[in-house]
Amino acid sequence: MVKKFFLLVNVSVIMFLAVACSIKPSSNIQTPEYFPTDGWQTDTPENHGFDREKLAKFSTTIPEELPFLDSLIIIRNGYIVYESYHNGYDANKIHDIASVTKSWTSALVGVAHEQGKITNLDESLSTLLPDYFSENQYADKRNITLRHLLMMRSGIDFSEDVLNSGGYGGEELLESDLTAIGLGFPMAYQPGKTWNYSTLDTQLISAIVQHATGESLESFAVSNLFEPMGIKEYDWLEDGSGTTIGGQNLSMTPRDMAKLGFLYLHNGNWDGEQLVPADWVELSLTPQVDAFYPPTEKIEKIEWYGYLWWTWKSDWFFGYRAFEARGYGGQWVTVFPELDMILVTTANLNVYPGTTEFEQYKAIGALYTDRIFPALTDVNLEK
Repeated sequence: MVKKFFLLVNVSVIMFLAVACSIKPSSNIQTPEYFPTDGWQTDTPENHGFDREKLAKFSTTIPEELPFLDSLIIIRNGYIVYESYHNGYDANKIHDIASVTKSWTSALVGVAHEQGKITNLDESLSTLLPDYFSENQYADKRNITLRHLLMMRSGIDFSEDVLNSGGYGGEELLESDLTAIGLGFPMAYQPGKTWNYSTLDTQLISAIVQHATGESLESFAVSNLFEPMGIKEYDWLEDGSGTTIGGQNLSMTPRDMAKLGFLYLHNGNWDGEQLVPADWVELSLTPQVDAFYPPTEKIEKIEWYGYLWWTWKSDWFFGYRAFEARGYGGQWVTVFPELDMILVTTANLNVYPGTTEFEQYKAIGALYTDRIFPALTDVNLEK
């Protein structure tokens, strides 16, 4: 087991790439011909509206122009029409999916809520994590709610590089109680008022799910999502207290990453079983209301984020909306409901030598808009 604690994406960088808007799974998606519980089926690109010759060029384009990219999968109408692996990866090798983990965590909160194990999203941390709030500890965190955490609005003074700048190494973090470490940071803002991308918030969510269900987030995921969806090969790290890392450090194959997109594309239904409540899926993909946004130092309409899911503006993709589970370095599961299309990428989490995090994101975005979309033969790119 490789123990790494990767720091996450700089959100101010993302905002240069795209602005987001309201989106929900399409009600027009037809019941699929099959569900990929036992594996994805493949088909020819032309049977699903793609130009075969244009897709074939990716085999040389990716190594030359995106050497950091470890995999690319294109799924249309439930069938893999293109798939390639690079840098020593293959279809059976798991990959660290970084903050795509957060979207799995969001789904698991929805499951726990549906089961009645979490009853109120607006309950306070002092109620949800009573063991940490004995003897009036962390009194300034008492009014933070689960909903605040799902929306990245805890108000805790945390940035994605603070752990490293504070002298914590990866091994030390994984040997520590990250919930206690997180609660030890000071408050910067009133809970609910400020949007700040924070892996800390998702670690608190993991602890909440563990307390509510009586089992770790990983164990809860296995019985409620992974097993029904046929996800068998994975690795999910935990901290020194035995709490699953809620915001990252989950590894699985790119094909299994795609299953998360397929689950949400079909409103939480998996082969006739409602694994995640449909209303939770819709809520998770609904943009938030206005909040103070520290990078711009002003009130912004938080249109790009729901409950641990990203939602992208339609004019970035030729008029087609998208929602996305996104992780540092280029771990993406991007879903286009109107096109019944899922794109999956994995990439070098250490950021490829000679490039930057921003350049990796920009290059993958260009792969989507300049290569994949123009290879579609049955859609109007002038929409």
